[in-house]
Amino acid sequence: MELLLSTGTFIGRINDRNFNLLPEHKSDFACDGFEFMIFPDFYAHLDEIIKKYLDARINIPVMHFDKDIGDGIGSEGADEYAHALKMLKINLKTANALGTKKAVIHLWGRTDSDKNSDIIYKRAGEVKDICLQYGVLPVFENIFCCFSSPLYHLENLAAIYPDMRFIIDSRPAQFHAELEKTLKSPIMQRVSHLHINDYAGGYKEWKKVNPIPQPQKGVIDWKLYFDGIKGACYDGTVTLEAPAHLPFGVDSETLNASLDFIRKNLF
Repeated sequence: MELLLSTGTFIGRINDRNFNLLPEHKSDFACDGFEFMIFPDFYAHLDEIIKKYLDARINIPVMHFDKDIGDGIGSEGADEYAHALKMLKINLKTANALGTKKAVIHLWGRTDSDKNSDIIYKRAGEVKDICLQYGVLPVFENIFCCFSSPLYHLENLAAIYPDMRFIIDSRPAQFHAELEKTLKSPIMQRVSHLHINDYAGGYKEWKKVNPIPQPQKGVIDWKLYFDGIKGACYDGTVTLEAPAHLPFGVDSETLNASLDFIRKNLF
């Protein structure tokens, strides 16, 4: 397994999405590499980002594609979906340039969420095939739902697409009160990536979705979680995704403490 750190844990609005923080501070973190999160702000700077990250020889095994792609995939509108595919291909070309072979993708957004499940299921196969054409493995995330639950959709997708792979994020699983159920689901044999966050609210308590706590600062039963991951014989990539943003520089102390917690309990 590789223990990764999401660049979204230290690059955010408070520091104007400063993508230079990664090459400047890559050695400050006790991780095996990084999961590079694409923000819409980055599109105008992708050539610069790619050059700087390649020059710095940064290990980026996983990219988190633009979350806005999920809005288009889950939309009823053909134009919105066409735009999402356009953005998807830009993200894929960036992954190719950085040598990244795995991409986290959202299949729905936050406005209508998972309302159009039949449309989402059909488009998921199309998105998967496009990614594989670029040599990138798409892993589809169990993100927050308004109409059903993430596990319900992932199990349905697994039944439709035998080769589809997934990512389990601990926070939405806890939010939907299905963390234990997810860990015991056959879906775990299709999971190729993990996001580790905590959650400090109750069942579908939307006001508690943010801020995102570091592991051990919320309500997740981490013994149950780690036992479940080990019981599934999981051996894929793992990313800490709980943020610790600063206006300048990085909070390596907080993030390294969480990385150490994960490493001691899972590796």
